[in-house]
Amino acid sequence: AGTGGRTMAPPRLKGAAEAFKGVCEANGISDKVVTESPDSVNSIEMFLFNFSKIQALDVFTGLTSLVICQQAITEVEGLDSLVNLEKLWLCETNIARIKGISHLTKLKSLHMYSNRIRTIENVSTLTDLTTLWLMDNEIEVIQGLEKLVSLEQLLLCRNRIREIGSSLDHNSSMLELNLAGNQLWSFKDLLNLTRCASLRKLSFNDPDYGDNPVCELCNYQTYVFFHLQQLSHMDTMPIPEEGKHLAEATYMKKKMYYNMRIKTLKRNTTNILRKGREALQSRKGHTTQGLNALIRQQKEIERKLDMDAAEGRGGADEEKQLRNKMETLATAATSKMAEISAAEGMLDEMKEQVCSISDYNTSRLIVELETGGNIRLEDGKPTDVWYSSCVDLVNSRFFQNDFTSYGIADLRVVRVTRIHNRFLRNRFEERLESLVDTSEPGYKRSLEYLFYGDDPRLPGETLRVAEEGFRSASEYERLGMDSAVCLSNSLSLSDLPRVQQFMKNKGVQLNPDGTPVYKPGMEIPTGQLLITKVFLARCTAQKSFKQDHEDG
Repeated sequence: AGTGGRTMAPPRLKGAAEAFKGVCEANGISDKVVTESPDSVNSIEMFLFNFSKIQALDVFTGLTSLVICQQAITEVEGLDSLVNLEKLWLCETNIARIKGISHLTKLKSLHMYSNRIRTIENVSTLTDLTTLWLMDNEIEVIQGLEKLVSLEQLLLCRNRIREIGSSLDHNSSMLELNLAGNQLWSFKDLLNLTRCASLRKLSFNDPDYGDNPVCELCNYQTYVFFHLQQLSHMDTMPIPEEGKHLAEATYMKKKMYYNMRIKTLKRNTTNILRKGREALQSRKGHTTQGLNALIRQQKEIERKLDMDAAEGRGGADEEKQLRNKMETLATAATSKMAEISAAEGMLDEMKEQVCSISDYNTSRLIVELETGGNIRLEDGKPTDVWYSSCVDLVNSRFFQNDFTSYGIADLRVVRVTRIHNRFLRNRFEERLESLVDTSEPGYKRSLEYLFYGDDPRLPGETLRVAEEGFRSASEYERLGMDSAVCLSNSLSLSDLPRVQQFMKNKGVQLNPDGTPVYKPGMEIPTGQLLITKVFLARCTAQKSFKQDHEDG
């Protein structure tokens, strides 16, 4: 399909009578047929008429096929009486919306490629539809297809689709799906197509429409062949059986490797927790022995006091000494019980931290497996150059005065993890190459490393960003945040919101500027900070508050 609808000359307006005459002449429809049996006409084609609207078709109520191509029309209209249509082509026009066809319930094929359509809508009543062509449009989201249970062929090539999701779960008859030339990037997203059991032909790469970012990732074919074993054709080419067997063998080896690492991780976690429980029991045993001895002494003193009182023995001084001794023993017993309680609390805290670390590392391994190794997290060592560079960068951006009021005197980096994300790196490099000549080293002066910290309003966002990249500015705005990706070279601006939220959750009273009313004596939990590589093209300096206020 071409893009004639997008380069069309300005339309030459025609009246209904002239349009009717043109349709009849072009399709060989005689005056006799028009007069005596217009409903016998079952097919009409309209090419290059330069009509500005669909008109003059009402009398042809028997139409089963209508082709309108390369016209200057902007809306779908004039089809009210064509209820017998089974095939409809509205291609290479300026149509921006799918409408005016919901009553065509006999429609089996709908072709609306090379238009300006942005949304799939008003097709839910077309339950007999088996073929839908919407390639070469401006569609961003797959939606509105839930009721099309008979749909067998769906072509959405060359649009702006970034995600499949669950949008095709109800299309149980789907045989062919072409999503070439879109913006699909995630292996995990492709797994949604495993629920399309009838799917046989699938394309993310097509010589006529281009590919998707996901096609450039490592292990692309292996991943698709293994998870979508119902396919017979992939990217317009037949899949050989040996290709499927090789993909299965390769993936199973990777799966066994990651399963082994996950089991080792869980076994180590179990061992650590067992050692912790054993240490607690040992400490409790020694402490309990001392506690029992104290309790026995207390009871002996109580018994002596009772006997002395019953028999009238002992003076006031002796009784006072015994009661002082009882208080001392009670204090010591309370201390021992507090010691046991503290040890149990330490075990619970250790268990929570160990399980959290284990779950985090397990999720990392699962991400590596599910992305075919295209996302990999590498823990650094102090001997690594990049490790020390990150530590130096963070320390250089730590200003103690900003943290003093929170009871924080210093900063310690406990771990540095390098994120290998092939998709995000490819996207960054492609965008950079579109902006500057990367063969000239001068552009590197505009590269900067900025911080992105944990935002209390978006829990888990840091890991999501590491995997999927930042949201668009408009999406942040819809979430009630600034309409931008908020990065900073200040550690204070990046991390203090997390500290303030922690203190607020602990009941610490905060001033309007977020600082605590009094300096809290509590340990601040470890936080996470993303160091992001940024190309600063055209920058504007931030005005001072005073100047902003004066400019008003």
